[in-house]
Amino acid sequence: MYNNSLEKISRFFVGLAKFFLKLAVFFVVIYLIGIRLFDFGHRLFYERAIATGDGETIVFEIKQGETVDEIAENLEKAGLIDDTLAFRFRAKIYETNFTPNVYNLNTNMTIKNMLDIFDSPTSDYINETTTSDDVYQLSPEDDVFEGEIIEGTNNTEER
Repeated sequence: MYNNSLEKISRFFVGLAKFFLKLAVFFVVIYLIGIRLFDFGHRLFYERAIATGDGETIVFEIKQGETVDEIAENLEKAGLIDDTLAFRFRAKIYETNFTPNVYNLNTNMTIKNMLDIFDSPTSDYINETTTSDDVYQLSPEDDVFEGEIIEGTNNTEER
């Protein structure tokens, strides 16, 4: 009878040890999966830029018909982003409409900044490809009559 009760107690503790071992393995696996998921979420949503401070201005072009994948890879090649998956994911989440144009972007911009610029570009970020010699600028001295410019770049003489 002594052996039988000792055997029951020892089986109970072995079973209890197996249960706690399985529980510990379960929590370790859940912890490791949680770390991976947190890192993945952090990678997708954390606002970071390639450079800090002033950064470097880079001229970047989006061509008509380019896909989000092509734009993401070109941005990575240009050194403006370091994670194409995060860029593609956020472009999809924010439903970005990419406007074909030539942009002045900076390495201190985040993915969200770039997506906002691509979606609704302002003149601050559009790279003007024409030279100042090709563009006629009105000066206060130019005579304008019914929306037409009178010939000459400087009409300062009296009429």
